[in-house]
Amino acid sequence: MKRFILLALIIFWSCSASKQTTKDNPSPANVPSTKIPNPFPFGKKYEYVYKLVKPVEREKLYFSDSNIAVEFVIDESFIHLRLKNKRSEKISLALNDAQIFINTRSSKVLNFNYFNEFNYSPVVLKTDAIDVFQNAFVELHLAPADNVISISGDFEVVNFYPVADFNDSKKLEEIRANIGKRIGLYLPVETENEIYDYYFEFKIIDVKEAGPYYPRKKQITSVQQIQVPSEIVIKGEGLNPSESFIASTLISFFVLISAYFIFAREKGKI
Repeated sequence: MKRFILLALIIFWSCSASKQTTKDNPSPANVPSTKIPNPFPFGKKYEYVYKLVKPVEREKLYFSDSNIAVEFVIDESFIHLRLKNKRSEKISLALNDAQIFINTRSSKVLNFNYFNEFNYSPVVLKTDAIDVFQNAFVELHLAPADNVISISGDFEVVNFYPVADFNDSKKLEEIRANIGKRIGLYLPVETENEIYDYYFEFKIIDVKEAGPYYPRKKQITSVQQIQVPSEIVIKGEGLNPSESFIASTLISFFVLISAYFIFAREKGKI
């Protein structure tokens, strides 16, 4: 009878150890994710392609006459231009009277010190005009004053047109629907005796994908909105599978040793 009880005890402990090892085997939910992160977490960014339609029509954003030669670059928020004075006298650019037109909406302009799309600040002028001397160049980075937002001394310039689809097909349709729309720049140029009213108009002729979109400013997320990435696995307080296996093996070993001593004592060997 005692032998039967001893044998049942050994089988019971062996089964318990086996169950514990099986229970603690890693499940797919506990294995760190190897999923490739989405390369477009905020969607895709797009660039508008412009052509000059006024005062002349050409694919290149360049204009020249007997007074000035000017090259333009238009990005999502600014009209960048490099203007050369071709006259034999000084000219002045009356920025206080200049305007930017977005379709039918007009706005005064602000000139910026521009380093890149993340680093820019308005230029504070001491006079109402910028003087450009004979054969000299000037670079301007103009934005509609109505599009400039100031927050705690920092400046943000709103885009002329949307540039991100946020992984939404409707947003992409809205972006492509801007093909054919226009941006205009009125820029008075003054000499000693005359004022030349230059009006440049640019038309969107295409939209091109420019890669992943990332917000310009760092987003502040509240505690309620913070989510743990799927790659991060929070480990529980229990034993991991390898530790569980070692523990169950040791328990089985001690059970067998105890059973041996009990059996030997019954036989009178100890």
